[in-house]
Amino acid sequence: MGLTVLVALSHLVEWLLILATLPLLAELLSLTLGAMLPARDWDAAGDPAANPVKRLMVVVPSHNEELNIARCVGSLAAATGDARDVIVVAHNCIDRTAEFARLAGARVEELNDPALAGKGHALTHGFRAAFERFGADAVMIVDADSTVSENMTQEAARRLGSSPVIQCRYQVKNYNATWRTGMTALAFLGINVVRPRGRDRLGLSCGIFGNGFAMRREVLERVAYDAHSIVEDLEFHLALVSAGYKVRFVNDAVVLGDMPLSAATSASQHSRWEGGRLRLLKDWGPRLAGKVLRGRAELVEPLIDLLGLPLALEVLALCLLLLFPGAAREYVAAAFCVVLLHLSVVVGVSPEPARSVLTLLRAPVYLFWRVTKLSSVVRASGRGAAWVRTTRDSAADGLPIDRAANEILAAKAVNGSQERV
Repeated sequence: MGLTVLVALSHLVEWLLILATLPLLAELLSLTLGAMLPARDWDAAGDPAANPVKRLMVVVPSHNEELNIARCVGSLAAATGDARDVIVVAHNCIDRTAEFARLAGARVEELNDPALAGKGHALTHGFRAAFERFGADAVMIVDADSTVSENMTQEAARRLGSSPVIQCRYQVKNYNATWRTGMTALAFLGINVVRPRGRDRLGLSCGIFGNGFAMRREVLERVAYDAHSIVEDLEFHLALVSAGYKVRFVNDAVVLGDMPLSAATSASQHSRWEGGRLRLLKDWGPRLAGKVLRGRAELVEPLIDLLGLPLALEVLALCLLLLFPGAAREYVAAAFCVVLLHLSVVVGVSPEPARSVLTLLRAPVYLFWRVTKLSSVVRASGRGAAWVRTTRDSAADGLPIDRAANEILAAKAVNGSQERV
């Protein structure tokens, strides 16, 4: 009797591991193959000149960002040609974020209300200012620790002529800083470049990633920005696709963001991302499944995406399946082929493929590190989990992190903006 129970439990665990790993494998296989297809024709969605964007403004949500804000505004001024098209929302700041943003030439909105914590409230405030006071007909969101390519806003405005919501390519800037930033950079390339490219080429909504996405005014008039979870970007995307919108991917305009250097800060950030996704699965999973059953086929992929494990945990689960004989091992062999195909495409789109291959050799160390943080992921998935700003412990390009340096950067940014105007 005891042996029979053990065998039954063994089969149960085996099937649970297969079911847990299957959604991500389906995503990786379909989207990686999709990313290898030719790019879709934007003009097929409509003539951009028929519905032009007259004024695109950039909203920069900022909470205690004095270390980065001048650099960010300067980069955006170079893209827009006028720093006055940049709205910095100084959100519950106790530092000189607002001052440095003004020095750099940006418009500054100060929002001071401890009850309105989290990036979502800052964005709502910035959207209202852009549309109601400054006459924008489209907005783009860029994080305060980021820089953008010079064609960013011009390309975004052009693409918004034929698609009401877009997501630009979002990558890690300081990928060479530490081995963790290198691994995060590869993860970003998979999640923010390869997968959205695959979705776009398969005719699906590519997703939004909280940085470098833009939308026309009428989108927010129809779908209110009511996303205030710790992964507000994913939450808002689910609201958009539920309302029938399809986000297009812009590969040729790039936003670059810094990743934290310290192990503690990096762990906190990853736990927030993964815990937030788990929370959304609990909240949105049954809702999406119900709509799929009622014939909303376009929601199948977002549901599968929510069901998918983080890649590190996926690999761990597949390794555990190797403990089971027979068909389980054949499944694992096929699964690892899918993972390797995905990683090979990720390496192919990375800025330095050879370095990326070397970074992947640290994958076992990274896997162990992520497994040790599972308890914090579960805590972050709780309904009461609060948004926490990621500590900025690095500055790109080796720039000194002090107030005097940022005053100089701010002065250079505003002078450059004035010369362009």
